[in-house]
Amino acid sequence: MKISTKVALGLSVAATAGVVSAVYVSDKVFTKVRYIANRKKVEHFVDEKFNGNETLLNFVDHLDDKDIDSFMKLAKKVSNGRDQVAEYGSSAKDKIFDMMEH
Repeated sequence: MKISTKVALGLSVAATAGVVSAVYVSDKVFTKVRYIANRKKVEHFVDEKFNGNETLLNFVDHLDDKDIDSFMKLAKKVSNGRDQVAEYGSSAKDKIFDMMEH
């Protein structure tokens, strides 16, 4: 095998390893940033809804990142459910008014 082929092969392996490392590290960084952002959202929620209750804020500080993630998923489901109930309530109110007019 020629030296130029060996060098090209070595460089391509190094480049591939570099790309894989960059993707892995960027995924880790993205995940960490998401965890930090979610934690801040939960802290803001506690601050807003519970008047900054220190006990709850300390509780949030000691939660694992996965627990915060679970809380955010639950909050999203509750929000979606609340929106659906509001939509059904509005629809029912409109139907009642339609029935009363006829």
